Amino acid sequence: MQIFGRPKRDPQQVATIKQWARELMDIPEDASLLVTELECHEEGCPPIETVVAVLAEGQPPRQWKVHRPVAEVTREDIETIARGGHAGIQGWRCPD
Repeated sequence: MQIFGRPKRDPQQVATIKQWARELMDIPEDASLLVTELECHEEGCPPIETVVAVLAEGQPPRQWKVHRPVAEVTREDIETIARGGHAGIQGWRCPD
């Protein structure tokens, strides 16, 4: 199935990314955790990136970018951002 000209994201892969993020970044179960694939139009950015965002009561919103589509995000990518690194860069120089 396609939505707006792009294939629909695999809900199982999104759930897996959320599971990795909760486990590796110590995100509480009551916090909202979003995994979204976006087109990036900024110069130097990859054409598609995955954004992991956390909204928790009493805390400022947090977000991380993985410079690849949802289908290509790995546990290693989430481990990298959990350690404060940048995941899936592969030559991209996209601003955070």
